Amino acid sequence: MKNTVKRSITCLILVLTFLFSLPFCAKADTNESRPVRVGWYNSESFQEGDADGNRKSGYSYQYLQSVSNYTGWEYEYVPGGWSELYDALLRGDIDLLAGLSYTEERASLMNYPAYEMGVESYYLYKRAGNETISGIDLSTLNGKRVGVLRNNLMTDFFEAWMAESGVVCEEVLFDDFQTRDEAFADGTIDALIAVNNNVASNSGFSPVVMVGESSYYLAVTKDRMDLLSQLNKALAALKESNPFYIQSLQLKYFTHTAVNAALSLEESAWLINHSSIRVGCIADCMPYCGSGADGTASGVVTDILREWQEQLGLTDRIGVEYETYPRYTDLIAALQSGEIDVAFPVHDSIWSSEEQGIVQTNDLVESSANLVYKGEYHDKTTTERIAVSDRSAFQRNFVAEHYPESEVFVVDTLEDCLKAVKQGKATCTFFDSGQAETLLAKRRYQTLNRLTMGESVNYCMGVKKGNNVMYSLLSRGISLMDKSDTANAMYTYIGSDLEYSLSDFLLDHIGLVLFLALIIAALSVAAWRGHRKAYRDSLTGFRNKRAYQNAVKLLEGRIKENKADFTVAVFDLNGLKTINDDYGHELGDMAIIDAARHLKKVFGNARLFRFGGDEFIALETDSSLEGMQQRFGLLDGELEEVNRTERPYVVPLALAKGAAAYIPGTDTSFKDVFERADQAMYDDKKAYYEKHGDRRRR
Repeated sequence: MKNTVKRSITCLILVLTFLFSLPFCAKADTNESRPVRVGWYNSESFQEGDADGNRKSGYSYQYLQSVSNYTGWEYEYVPGGWSELYDALLRGDIDLLAGLSYTEERASLMNYPAYEMGVESYYLYKRAGNETISGIDLSTLNGKRVGVLRNNLMTDFFEAWMAESGVVCEEVLFDDFQTRDEAFADGTIDALIAVNNNVASNSGFSPVVMVGESSYYLAVTKDRMDLLSQLNKALAALKESNPFYIQSLQLKYFTHTAVNAALSLEESAWLINHSSIRVGCIADCMPYCGSGADGTASGVVTDILREWQEQLGLTDRIGVEYETYPRYTDLIAALQSGEIDVAFPVHDSIWSSEEQGIVQTNDLVESSANLVYKGEYHDKTTTERIAVSDRSAFQRNFVAEHYPESEVFVVDTLEDCLKAVKQGKATCTFFDSGQAETLLAKRRYQTLNRLTMGESVNYCMGVKKGNNVMYSLLSRGISLMDKSDTANAMYTYIGSDLEYSLSDFLLDHIGLVLFLALIIAALSVAAWRGHRKAYRDSLTGFRNKRAYQNAVKLLEGRIKENKADFTVAVFDLNGLKTINDDYGHELGDMAIIDAARHLKKVFGNARLFRFGGDEFIALETDSSLEGMQQRFGLLDGELEEVNRTERPYVVPLALAKGAAAYIPGTDTSFKDVFERADQAMYDDKKAYYEKHGDRRRR
């Protein structure tokens, strides 16, 4: 009897347990079956694009996608203002909301993951040019109307800062960023409180003072502990696979901010007392620096400093004076004596720079080390005696680090290094890829062999240790610059000063001087080849930049005569930096060659030019804009087939493209047409990278 009762009780408990579990199981299944609802408010660089299925981008968007890679979540984006979405998170109407700072009060109302989404600082911003508010005299803020957000921690930080600093402002509350910014733009408020990472450098906002700092998170609504658990596992896996993921997002989305671009008090004071900076360069060191026939500075350095001035708004405030020096030691001596403020190019060797009392900026130019030798390569004998120029810090540092046992043969110029190798006085020399492209293009050195090494070569600017303000100004502007622009600029100078001389010809055809008729014939052939070489790109066979400039001059003449009728197409290879960084520049060159081959196949009757490293231009004088765009479709199909069947590279072979046709009566120069085509190409490139965020590298 007892056993029967026990069995009955046990069965009853099991049945009740099953019945009570049914609703909870159903609820869990329901939760798992529906998309995860994400609050979506517009915030520049953080969350951009509306929530109705249109294109989205930004720091938070990429972060959410990275989380879903581990969780498998599908998102439903719920639009709204900040305060509205904050309340929706508390009610459980949405599941996730990005960008919430942590407080103990909030922690009782919602769930925070174990890993932060990022760190942000809160600033009080004024309109650029508003002289009535000063960061030096904070009393100028008293009585000013300052826009803040409801239910936002930065508002709390601002109130605490006012209490601590004794400043009394009138707070104007807003429910979302858009209405706050509109009020700021129309002068309804005098200032506003915003985070440092989503106020762009060109926004017209000027930071006055930082009022607080906090970590922020991807918060989860209170009742969704299942989502919190999945989120924590995903973030742990993401951190394990990429410990610097957050830093990479910050560099990608938060570099060009108003805070980064704003000059410090010391920098502003320095600029008041200085009308120019003095920049020292190595003479005859193209493509990096040199001087033209008229004595003016040339090379990548001029592009770098022009961009630096523009990024900091200094174009009309400070000039740049250039001075050239024959040797690197002379350049460093001038820097140490105070004769110049900045030296370029400085080889990125922290040890060497410390020994010389130099402070290095971040890298500005990146290339690869190239071994140049004669005859066959042998592991032991090719690097026995290495030619090194007095003008190259890279050569000395590289040989000292990688070939300390080799004999060093010191010469004057970089070209003397090649002469020493060709004449057998040295077994090899080392160049960076930019210098190798420039000097080895000379016919007299085409018998030498070139091998790309695995080591990278980086150049930066240097200032004298202790010149802190100069270093700070340089670093601030450089951090805002796009390194791909510097790389493109370098290609415009490679080979720009090459000439095919009679002495070059005689060196290559010395045996033919014994017979006059053969000399004349050979000279004619060589002259034709020299002309073709001067106007042809050696890698792709396309016309080069010099040929392009001549074609533009002809079109400009046609425009002036009102006889112009042409179409311009601009192309740029997507993903080249990924290929170069991960698999080397040799594979990158192969990608450029393949891209050129497919362009030739589709645009065979057009005049095709290689304009830069991975930039191409097509000029058509017998095709309409519609015809050009039809060819774009053919090109897309061609590349799609290649990527589907051959898959030749780590990223799909893809070309950004844009076209424009000359409009009589509207376009006054070739530049007008080119700029429309170039903008269309950049729009296409932007669309490509927004679609393929993981390939956002040139």
